Amino acid sequence: MSFPRTIRHPGIRHSSFRSRLLLWPLLILGAAAEPLPKDFTPPPAVLEAQVADEGRKVWNTRFFRLDSDMPLRAAELARLSQVADSTATVLRSYPLPLFAPPAQRSRISIYKEGEDYVKAGGFHGTAGFYFARRGVVLLRGDFFVEGADKGMPPHYHEDIMAHEVVHLCMHKVNRKLPQWLVEGIAEYFSCAHLGGGRYSFSDIDNSLRNHLRSRLSPKDPGIPLEPVAGIATLDGHEWLEHVTTIANEDRYQAYATALLLAHYYLHGGEERLATLRTALAAEKPADLIAPADGPKIQQSMSKYWKSRGLTLEFNAEK
Repeated sequence: MSFPRTIRHPGIRHSSFRSRLLLWPLLILGAAAEPLPKDFTPPPAVLEAQVADEGRKVWNTRFFRLDSDMPLRAAELARLSQVADSTATVLRSYPLPLFAPPAQRSRISIYKEGEDYVKAGGFHGTAGFYFARRGVVLLRGDFFVEGADKGMPPHYHEDIMAHEVVHLCMHKVNRKLPQWLVEGIAEYFSCAHLGGGRYSFSDIDNSLRNHLRSRLSPKDPGIPLEPVAGIATLDGHEWLEHVTTIANEDRYQAYATALLLAHYYLHGGEERLATLRTALAAEKPADLIAPADGPKIQQSMSKYWKSRGLTLEFNAEK
């Protein structure tokens, strides 16, 4: 789920693919807290036009069925295809079993009118939404057409698409994870996205720092966040209810907290990664963080990021 967020300032953002792909399985055992690949440049977009379905234009990409009720120029289609397919490729190659889409060719659907977007399952006030029950990503066309991100951080709309495609590609494992981690991993990949389907994990701490500064505090190292204990036990419905009760200008604080918690587990050493592997292999949802552990985790995260140019400012628990 992605809300068009209130932005105070545009801020700063941050050999062949086949040969890299062949090497990744050999490197995964040594990956530990350092994700791979370091860098990914997408191959040319693949778009195969299909027979129109109920008035909607349809294309097949490498991984997805892309359909739209509005005309899209060739450059826009290529961009959407590359962002979607490269996100799936990188997630599939990540050294954790995150890639588990609902179907061999899952759907990404674009709606020109906001009312049609909501009728299809999109949530009011969002620009993109993963409708888990149907296994489809919904995008609001007026936000994703060329120029719609004017005045926003670079690649802002593409990053939202990457976030939702991660949800789609994690469909079968999302239910095993707490919602903060589901959102945090999606936002983590959004941070690593450089635009146009290019990804870099070579300096992820710097990418996260610039991402958070641009969205929350461009002129101040202080980053306002939700208390860890407040989001640790929320399920998907509770998360949606929670973020929609927050003022629009403060809504991203919950996602920022989830992002930093995801980083805490992905880059916190082998023990935390082992915890994630156990959760991903389990049949029942995992409770990774007990509310009582919130203050200790906040202290650890604050110490880590203080030396990296961020001052984490957790809101008081209600």
